[in-house]
Amino acid sequence: MLKRKMFRDIRKNLSQFITIFLMIMIGIMAYAGIKAYMGGMQETADKFYSENNLQDLNVMGLLNHDDLDNIKKIDNVKDAELKLSITATTDNDKTLLLNAIETNNISKFYVYEGEEFDNKSGVWLDYFYSQENNIKLGDTILVKYESMELHEKVRGLINVPDHLYDVRDESELYPDRKEFGFAYISINEITEDYIKSLAMKEAGIEEEKIFDMAMPNFNYKDYIPYNTVMVDVNNKDNITNVKETIEQKIENAKAIIKIEDTTSYIAYQGEIDEGKTYVGVFSGIFLFIAMLASLTTMTRIVKKERVQIGTLKALGFSNNRILFHYIGYGFWISVFASIAGLILGYYLIGNVFINLEMKFFEIPNGVPAMDNSSYLIAIIVTFIVGVITYITGRSILKENPAETLRTKIPSIKGNVLNITKKGFFKKLSFETIWNIRDILRNKMRTFMGLAGVVGCSTLIVCALGMLDSMNFFVKLQFEDLYNFDYKLNLKENLKEDELKVLYDKYGEYTSLSLGIEIKDSDGQKNANNILVTDAGNYLRFVDRKNNIIDKPSNDGVFVTYKLAETKGYKKGDKITWHIYGDSKYYTSKIIGFNKDPQNQNITMTRAYLESLGIEYKPDSLYTNLDLSNTKEVKNVETIQDIDNLKDGMRGMLSMMKTMLVMIITIAILLGGIIIYNLGILSYTEKQYQFSTLKVLGFEDKQIENIFIKQNNWVAIIASLFGLPMGFYLTDFLFKTAIEEHYDFGAFIKVRTYILSAIGTFIVSFLVSKFLARKIKKIDMVTSLKGNE
Repeated sequence: MLKRKMFRDIRKNLSQFITIFLMIMIGIMAYAGIKAYMGGMQETADKFYSENNLQDLNVMGLLNHDDLDNIKKIDNVKDAELKLSITATTDNDKTLLLNAIETNNISKFYVYEGEEFDNKSGVWLDYFYSQENNIKLGDTILVKYESMELHEKVRGLINVPDHLYDVRDESELYPDRKEFGFAYISINEITEDYIKSLAMKEAGIEEEKIFDMAMPNFNYKDYIPYNTVMVDVNNKDNITNVKETIEQKIENAKAIIKIEDTTSYIAYQGEIDEGKTYVGVFSGIFLFIAMLASLTTMTRIVKKERVQIGTLKALGFSNNRILFHYIGYGFWISVFASIAGLILGYYLIGNVFINLEMKFFEIPNGVPAMDNSSYLIAIIVTFIVGVITYITGRSILKENPAETLRTKIPSIKGNVLNITKKGFFKKLSFETIWNIRDILRNKMRTFMGLAGVVGCSTLIVCALGMLDSMNFFVKLQFEDLYNFDYKLNLKENLKEDELKVLYDKYGEYTSLSLGIEIKDSDGQKNANNILVTDAGNYLRFVDRKNNIIDKPSNDGVFVTYKLAETKGYKKGDKITWHIYGDSKYYTSKIIGFNKDPQNQNITMTRAYLESLGIEYKPDSLYTNLDLSNTKEVKNVETIQDIDNLKDGMRGMLSMMKTMLVMIITIAILLGGIIIYNLGILSYTEKQYQFSTLKVLGFEDKQIENIFIKQNNWVAIIASLFGLPMGFYLTDFLFKTAIEEHYDFGAFIKVRTYILSAIGTFIVSFLVSKFLARKIKKIDMVTSLKGNE
C-alpha cells in the first residue's frame, strides 16, 4: 500500500521530484566528470611515461661517447643515451626540432603508424605535426640545417614522452603544430660533409685538402656534436645524488635538468594541478547549490504530507514504517540521480574535457578514469538527503495523530511582521508589502533561493570572466610587453662580424636568455632563467597594476612578483646564482619587481651582466621591419611573427571556450532548475493566500504580478552578491589553479557583469512567468478548505 502511495505522491508532485533528480544529477555529474578527466590525464601520463621509459635527467653540453660511458658507470644509473637536437627547417619553411639518436630505449617512441626505430635511413615524425600538414607514411620530406640537406622518407608517425608540449621558445604559450613539430632520425643520417665542415671551422681551416692532410685519419662520427645525454636512474630517490655526481665528474656537462623541470612535463602536470582546483571549486559550488535546493524541497514535501502522516498513524502504522516510507522518497530519487550523474559525468564531461586536452598535449590513448571519491560523494549526497528527510519526518511523528491531521500554522512573531506597518513601509504598494511579509514568514525558503541563484550567478560571471581575463592577457603580453613585429631567434656562437651584418640590416635591439640555478639560503638549488635585455622599448615591463615601468637600472635585477611571493623575496634582498655550465656563483641585489604573465624569472640589463664579467651573446633580435615575405635569414634559426604568436594564444582560448561554455550551460541549467523549484515551492505554499486574494476580488493578473515580483527580487539581490563573488572566484582560480609559471589575474569587463545580471534576471522572470499561469487553475475549494 505504501509503495503505491509513494508512486502516487511522486506523480502528484512530479515537477518537484524531477527538479530534485536534476539538481543532484547535475551536481554529481560536474564532480565526477571533472574528477574523471583529471584522473584520466594523470593515469594516461603515468602509463605513457612508464611504458615508454621517460628519462629522469637531461644532461646538456657538448658531449661524446666517453662522457656517455662515464655517466653509465655512475652508481644508480640504469641506462643513458646520446642525442643531438637541432632546430631545422623544411622545404615549405616549417620548423622542426630534429633529434638524431643511436638507440631508442629511453623516451621510446609510441608509434601511431609505421615502423619501430632502427639505425637505418628515414624519419620518424611528430604525429600531430603530420596531421596538421597532411604528411602521410611513406612521404619524403626535405629537412635543412645550415649546409646539410636531408631527403628522408617518413617511416613512422610518433608520440614521444618528453614531447607532450613543444613550443619554439618561451614567447609561445600555445603549440603551433602547423608551423613547428619534432622529428627523429638515426645519427647515421647526419652527413659526413656537415660534420667535417664543423671540424674545419673549429680548427680554423678553410680548405678541405689542407684539413685532410692535417687529419688523415679523420672519422666524422667521433666529431658529432651531441648536446644531450638522457639518463635513466634506477630509483626516483637517487635522482638528486646522480645529478650531483654528474656535475662533479662530467666536465662537458653544462647543465643537468630534472625531467620535472622541463617545459613539457611542467605544462602537462600543471594542467592536472589546475583540475584539482577546478574540481574543488566548480563541482563544489554545483554540489552545494544542488544540496541546498534538494534539502529544502524534501523538507517541504514531507511537511506538506503531515495530514497523510497523521492519517497513517491513526490507521495504526508504526512510526518507523512511516519514517522509512518517507525516507524512501529522497533515497530512491538520490540513488537514481547519482547513478545518472556518474554515468553522464564520465561519458559527457570526462570524455569531452579529456579529448580537448589530448588535442593540446601529444599523448596517446587518453581516457577518463573514474575516481573512487566520485562514488563516495554520491553515497554522501544520498545519505544527507535521507538524513534530512528522517529529521523532518521524525519531528512530525512526535506529534499526536490529532495534531498531525491539521495543517500546521506557521509560527510567526507579530513584531517581525509589524515592521510593514511603520514608517517608510506604510507608503509601499500592497503587492510590495505582501511580498515583504511573505519573505519574513519564509526566511529559510528565501535564503535557499538567494544562495542558489548567487551560486549560479557567480559561476556565470566566473566562466565569462575567465575569457575576458585571457583576452586581456593576450593584449598585455603581445601588445604591451612585446612591442615588436618580428623576433629573430639567432644561432649559437655567432661572431661579431656575423652579428654586425644582422645589426646593420635589422637593428641592434637584442636579448639573451640564460639558464641558471638559484641557491637558497638553506642550500637548495632551483632551476630558473635570466632575461638579459638590450632591446630598448621593444621589450617593456609592467607593475602589478599593469602600468608600464622603466626597465631595471644597471646596479641590480628585477624579479617577477609571483617568483618573489613564492620565494619570499623582498626589495633589497640578494640572490645567489650561477649559469649552467659555469660553476662560478654571482650575488645580485633585487632592485625592483615586474609582472610577467607567462614566465617567472629574473631580468637584468646588458650593462649589469657585463659588469659581472659575463660576456653578452644575444640569442634574440627584435625588429619592426616587414619580414612577411622573408622565409630565411642567414644565421637566424627561426623568424617569429607577433601575429602568429597571438594566433597561437587564441587557439588555446578556443579550447577554453568549449570548456567554459559547458560550465556556463550547467550553471544556467542549474540556476533555471533552482528558480523553477523554488517557484514551485513558493506557489504551493501560497495557494491558500492566492485563493483568499481571489475571494477578496483580486484579479489573476494582479496575483501573478505579486508572485513574479518576489522571484524577481530574489534574482536581483542574488545578482548583487553573485557578480562580485564571480570576480573573486575568477581571481582565485587564476592565482591558485594555474601553475606557478604563469601570473594571471581577473580582468572582467563591465559588459560581462551586465550580461550575467540580465541573464540571471531573464531566467528568473521566464520561469516565474511560466509558473504564474498556474494561478488561473487554482482549485478554490481545495485550497480554502485545506486549513480547516
